[in-house]
Amino acid sequence: MRHTNCDQAVGGATPPPGQASDQQAAQALSHPDTVWQTPEEGTLAAAAREVVFTRAGDRQARTAGRPATSRLTYIDPQVSASLAKRAEALGLDSGKLVKLVAELNENYSRGNAYAAHALLRAVLDHIPPLLGCADFKAAANNYSWSRTDRGYARRLLDFKLQADDALHRQISKRTDQLGIDDMPPKVWVNRILQECADTG
Repeated sequence: MRHTNCDQAVGGATPPPGQASDQQAAQALSHPDTVWQTPEEGTLAAAAREVVFTRAGDRQARTAGRPATSRLTYIDPQVSASLAKRAEALGLDSGKLVKLVAELNENYSRGNAYAAHALLRAVLDHIPPLLGCADFKAAANNYSWSRTDRGYARRLLDFKLQADDALHRQISKRTDQLGIDDMPPKVWVNRILQECADTG
């Protein structure tokens, strides 16, 4: 177990792990700068709900290095890699597609709703040549999808209207309603991109 700054908080030596004396605990609690602080999630101490003592001035330093909570990636890394490989097999430059997918994943993980909407629309507009189609509308309506994937493709075609909302709705007195949770389900997008990567 970890005991942070216990000796500094109470003015004595650090006791053995898990064995802080009653006198030291009482002194720490009476100190005006002492605050309760629990350790980061995922540690053994967190599982035991360990409470440690620290000075209020130390709290910022302890929390500054903690990574921000992130969402999972939107486009599966294996699907992304397969897409690039398929594009190169067709003699196409995959550089832009790879960057679009990477930026989509980054902005989705950070909860940047407008950027994620715009980037997903860009990805959908970029992939039709992998299916032998001129644009995504033609791909959604004419490509020989499975029944389920055709449904996904048509819903993603409808999503382009929502992406237009993110890109083109002008400022007004009304609060904007678009958020990151309005993005299409990941499975729709990954299945369509997987088909682009697997099609022969």
